[in-house]
Amino acid sequence: MATSSFSKDFTLDSKKAVDSFTKMITSPTKSTIKIDRTLTSPERERRGEKKLKQMLSR
Repeated sequence: MATSSFSKDFTLDSKKAVDSFTKMITSPTKSTIKIDRTLTSPERERRGEKKLKQMLSR
């Protein structure tokens, strides 16, 4: 995750940047992503698997 307070070598260049980074690392994720499984039919699942196999076999 890149923000303006990080340099390319990942140096935190200010106290504000350090505090922000510490807050990001110590706080738990706010929400989990829920996937609606009813949107995937068995036919779509098979097509996806076939497409994935074709891409991997190249």
